[in-house]
Amino acid sequence: MAHIAVQIQKVQLTVKEVLEGQELDRLSTAYSCQQKLLQAMNIEDSNLRRSALLDIAHTAEDSRNMLMLSQRKNLHFIESQPETYIKKVLNGADLKTIDQKLDEIRENLCAINIASLVEAVAYRELGEIKSSQESLKYYKAYIDNTYLSDEKLIGRLDSNDSNSNYWSKALIDISDKVKLISHDEEN
Repeated sequence: MAHIAVQIQKVQLTVKEVLEGQELDRLSTAYSCQQKLLQAMNIEDSNLRRSALLDIAHTAEDSRNMLMLSQRKNLHFIESQPETYIKKVLNGADLKTIDQKLDEIRENLCAINIASLVEAVAYRELGEIKSSQESLKYYKAYIDNTYLSDEKLIGRLDSNDSNSNYWSKALIDISDKVKLISHDEEN
């Protein structure tokens, strides 16, 4: 029986490592897009530059969609945590696990933000203003629909995070900035 328990723990550890590796792959792709954009902006050959910028925009779109889907898993974990102190003590996850999930959500959101801005800038540099606007509109809709439409979720994030009201402030700030950038694009 003890041998089976050890084997199950090994399998669980292996699965956890694979999942963490996949998340790191998604994050590295978003950060890579940022660096690729900086490099592409210095390409002197206009045909090569356009090709590189279009590839970057497409890769950034793929990256942010994978990150968006990945983020939902961690958000569901936070939503599933009990709300009252007594229930948290009896049935909730330990603080280390909750902090880890919040850190993952925060880092993931940062990468989504980077990928979204990289995509918008790449399209802008290509002179494709409508595509840039569409990219920003999609990102704003994600923030609004995933977070801001659910005050309960924001409250859960804030109540489980040691940073006072981080989520309620940061998410509104992101949404407002994306709206401002989109408005500037239109003008």
